[in-house]
Parts: sequence; C-alpha cells; structure tokens
Amino acid sequence: MGIRQFGLMAAALCTGCASITQGTSQTLIFKMEPQQTVCTLSRDGEGELGVVTGKENSITVGKDKDDIIVACKAPGYEDKTIRLVSSASTAGVAGGAFIDLGITDMITGAMWQYQNEIRVALNKPGQAPANTDFAKPL
Repeated sequence: MGIRQFGLMAAALCTGCASITQGTSQTLIFKMEPQQTVCTLSRDGEGELGVVTGKENSITVGKDKDDIIVACKAPGYEDKTIRLVSSASTAGVAGGAFIDLGITDMITGAMWQYQNEIRVALNKPGQAPANTDFAKPL
C-alpha cells in the first residue's frame, strides 16, 4: 500500500470521530431570571472559565470530562450554585468504537458534551424555590 492510499484511508476513517465532526469546544447559552443575574463558571483543575450575565449570556468552553460549576447571584436574590454535568456524546462514543477506540476524542475532550441551554431562576429570600432550572443544583 502506497503512502497516498494510506493517507486516503486514514482520512476516510477519521471522518466519524468527534474531534473532527463536533470540535473540542462548545457554546453554552444561559437564560437567567432576573436579568441582573451574574454567573461565574469554573471547573476543577482549570479555575474560572468565565462569566455570563443577562446581557452577555453565552460562553464558549472547552469540552472536558469534568463537570462545570456555575455560581450565580443577583442583588436582592438568594445565591444559587448548579452543576453542568459532562456526558459522553453519541459521536464520541460511536467514533471511538470504530476508529481509534476513542483515544483521540478522550485526549482532546471532543467526546464530552454539556447541555447547550441552561436556565437559571434565582429566588427572593423566603420565596419557594422555582423548579425551572435545567441543570442539577448542588
């Protein structure tokens, strides 16, 4: 087998891996109540990833096996901390099963994903908690 044929075969095999088809980063979109909410995102081993607000409500993060912790606060409301759970994506699992056992996708983080849309509703002190969050509370 020549180098050219080997290269074509390798390229064809890599078309299904998550590193190529889905990338190693992901944009998260937050919907927050009240509008003044400010949330700080962090992950173990990396520290602070960034901040989102009611006006700047999206952030691009690197995919990783570790969960993201989101600490939110707003004046006159109780603070809330939620966890964005990292889970294996379908492309990462399928590509890993057939191509390179998922090694590339695990190393780059591409096989992992977070939910794309996160809703955070803060409560006023003494108010019954609204069960409208899409992420797991801590």
